[in-house]
Amino acid sequence: MTEMFTLCGTPMSRIGFGTLYITVDRGFGAAKKNAIALLREAASLGVRLFDTADSYGNGSAESALRDALHPYAGLVIATKGGYRHERPGSWVSDGRPAHLRAACEASLKRLGVERIDLYQLHCADPRVPYADSIGTLADLRREGKIAAIGISNVGVGELETARRAVEVVSVQNPFNVRYKSGAGVLEACAAAGIAFLPWMPLGDGSIAWTDRTLVRIAKKHAATAAQIALAALLARSPVMLPIPGTGSIEHLRENVAAGRISLDDDDRRALWGGVGLRARWRGGSASATCGRPGCCRSRALPRAGGSAARSRPRTPPATPWRWDRRNRGR
Repeated sequence: MTEMFTLCGTPMSRIGFGTLYITVDRGFGAAKKNAIALLREAASLGVRLFDTADSYGNGSAESALRDALHPYAGLVIATKGGYRHERPGSWVSDGRPAHLRAACEASLKRLGVERIDLYQLHCADPRVPYADSIGTLADLRREGKIAAIGISNVGVGELETARRAVEVVSVQNPFNVRYKSGAGVLEACAAAGIAFLPWMPLGDGSIAWTDRTLVRIAKKHAATAAQIALAALLARSPVMLPIPGTGSIEHLRENVAAGRISLDDDDRRALWGGVGLRARWRGGSASATCGRPGCCRSRALPRAGGSAARSRPRTPPATPWRWDRRNRGR
């Protein structure tokens, strides 16, 4: 992978690894028997961004990361708090300051660190003013417990609220070649040089791998349709950092290899229409700052055009996990 992004002071290729599927029941239960091998293989393939959450296996995904990769040399470990996963398929938002503080403390212990590289508010809690939840993350950063702050499952309004209070270095929202309603948030991130981490990058079952456009482009590049879906995201914006998850080493290798596919303008038009052509990569690396003094600098990137809606994105027609029915948890 030749296109790079600098996140929290660490240059990285733009395909990360999401850890939801290293648990036995799609974000619930213990880590799978092959979880350690998966994580170590991802790192050996050049993956530098590992995304997790306290709600993934109620901490088992974070513990597996520690067992596999601690002390995380050259890696960025991003975790999230603010979502409770008390039984399979049930996700409950909890943005209360006391809960977020307790969740962060527990993540610190499970990950075996004194400071978390990137801590993300998993979702807004309708019972709690969003600014209050963000304020708790700001306090945790001042206390040295987190290095950088990200947010997830937001609209442009929440992004603006968060940016008024803290430096936001990442946004994690649902987005893929068939689910594009969050484009306004992506445009806002591109304008500010904020990393955009699309969850459900492979569709959670909503992308047909027999889709004619995907199949045609895949044949052209001697690739799979799923690889083209990932390559399309990389081509869409230079701030895009997909985090596909999988329980399969074969699919892990396939996902990482998608970063080496170079789509041409015809491919981009077929996949995105005219959007994304002006955001074509011109070399070098984009960056988002981690907030460490003197560590890195943000660089504004050109807007892709259009206006950003201020409403919260429509809830995607899928559960909050990255489930790709094509392979039962790619």
